Amino acid sequence: MRIMAGSRRRGGAVLFAALVMAMIAAFLFLGGCAGSRAKPVQTVFVPFTPEEQELQAAATHARYRLRVGDIFRVDFKYQEELSTLGLVILPDGRFSMPGLEDMRAAGLTVAQLDSAITAHFRQDYLNPDLTVIVQELGSWKVFVLGEVYRPGMYDLPPGGAGLMQAIALAGGAREEAEVSQTLLVRLTPEGYMYRVCDLSHLEKRGVTDLSYFDVRPYDVIYVPRSAISDLAFFSKTVLRSLVDVSQLFFSVWAISHIDQIRIMR
Repeated sequence: MRIMAGSRRRGGAVLFAALVMAMIAAFLFLGGCAGSRAKPVQTVFVPFTPEEQELQAAATHARYRLRVGDIFRVDFKYQEELSTLGLVILPDGRFSMPGLEDMRAAGLTVAQLDSAITAHFRQDYLNPDLTVIVQELGSWKVFVLGEVYRPGMYDLPPGGAGLMQAIALAGGAREEAEVSQTLLVRLTPEGYMYRVCDLSHLEKRGVTDLSYFDVRPYDVIYVPRSAISDLAFFSKTVLRSLVDVSQLFFSVWAISHIDQIRIMR
């Protein structure tokens, strides 16, 4: 009986040691996997070329052209009863106000719209001295391009959107898309900011800072077919063929300079 009890004690010690070794091995294995796991977000900056720097500078001097969704007001100096607030440019690019029906505004500068409205009211008033003032810019856009079902420009929903939501606006990624190499391109004062985002199994990666996946107005989201190794070359070739960079510069500038747009004549 004493021999059997001693055997049990030795067997239990061996089993306990084996369990401890198994736990250590599992810990080391999981630690190694975590260390080798690819980062879900990598940020790379690509400086503007001299030509792009000129476009950026030109954007600060360009005249804003009204767009669908913009809200403006018309103030009359002498015919105050005609002054109207909250005029919205409709999806067809036109607007209406008391005494004026169905005039086109989209694509015009503020000065051009001012002249057109003045010419209309001059038919009935001797001196229709008026001012057009932009109150709010219309909906903000985001570009979703590459291996998606409906590439194009989309309105950002109120409250903003994440990468996955923006890609969903374009019908989602195609089966052949390499979503682990999704690019988010954003203009900064110094150059293009590229975020290479791994959207595959996003919910399993334990990403704590989801702000990396937020989309801002006039960001460009590009879902590639394969990894892009040279982002500077991508900027000069693919991106410029897909997006009007000069307009992109102005759109980004306009968002943060609405007060200057309001007084552009």
